[in-house]
Amino acid sequence: MKCSCSKVFLYKVFTTVIMVILLLVLLTGCGKKKASISTSPDISQATQPKKQEQGISSVSELNTHTCKLTGEAVYQGDEHQIIAVMINNEPGAIPQSSLSQAEYLYEALIEGGATRIMAIYHHTYPKKVGPIRSARPYFMQIAKSLNAYYVHCGGSPQAYRLFKQNYIPHIDAIYTGGGIFYRTSDRKAPHNLYSTMENLVKYFEKKGYKKQQSYKYYSLAEEVTNKYTSENSEVKIQFSGWYYVRYEYDPVKKVYMRFVKDKPHTDKEKGLQLFAKNLIILVAKYATIKNDDKGRQEVDFSKGKGYLLQEGKTIPVIYTFDLKNSFTIKDSDNKEVKLLKGNTWFEIVPQYGKIEIK
Repeated sequence: MKCSCSKVFLYKVFTTVIMVILLLVLLTGCGKKKASISTSPDISQATQPKKQEQGISSVSELNTHTCKLTGEAVYQGDEHQIIAVMINNEPGAIPQSSLSQAEYLYEALIEGGATRIMAIYHHTYPKKVGPIRSARPYFMQIAKSLNAYYVHCGGSPQAYRLFKQNYIPHIDAIYTGGGIFYRTSDRKAPHNLYSTMENLVKYFEKKGYKKQQSYKYYSLAEEVTNKYTSENSEVKIQFSGWYYVRYEYDPVKKVYMRFVKDKPHTDKEKGLQLFAKNLIILVAKYATIKNDDKGRQEVDFSKGKGYLLQEGKTIPVIYTFDLKNSFTIKDSDNKEVKLLKGNTWFEIVPQYGKIEIK
């Protein structure tokens, strides 16, 4: 009987020791697991979005990739297809959205004495672009020469003939659904059609149009390198009897501030006045298309003369155009122009227009 009790006692002691050991192991394990969640850098980094991961070395990232159109440091991951968007420039459409984020901007006369603007985007993702308007063949030529994809809402009969020939990859808001385009209630049609750059990029990617491997861009410089003949502080460009634009040189910012007539031309989204780091004025031959019921224009800019304005200096230029090289622009010494780092406005002025440089 004594032996039996001793065995029971030993068994209870042994069981208790085992349970204590198991409890200590479990508690130790839980403590380690809790510490690893709160302190592990690997876990916290893994939850960051891709763009934030790139931002960890933002300085080196910015310094290793340059936008070929502007010369500005950009995130390589932000580079998308070169996209040309037709922008309404009639009085009811001003101010427009996100022109300040375009790298190149082309302004040319359309019917009725108004102008239209084609904005080129390559590294920016504006959330609202527009108002978007219809296509014209001469804008399509420029877009094609840049190897760009073309965005518009409708077009002239001449433009649709080119689309039927697959002249350029494009998206037409009239025939495109899927929520890519939208209208706002603050303006009346046709001055209220917009899209986002994200929507446009995704559309072209879905269609198989990836980032262009080659495209037109100009040599860049830190300062004015081409031969100039005079200095300037203001330029007035008269496109038609009722429409003109002005640029005033800001010597502090070293850019040309843009005015539509006498009012500052602003970006609706940012509220800032538009400007040009490089202002290129090209004189072209305009003619009204015969038997066109709207008085639409055809434009010959195969060659001509003009001006390049940079940092208060006036550089007379001659130019040629073809679909392979776009606009080739040379100074009076027959040297190709170099653009300053920043955006560029191209003003394609009719031969009967007036250019006053002061």
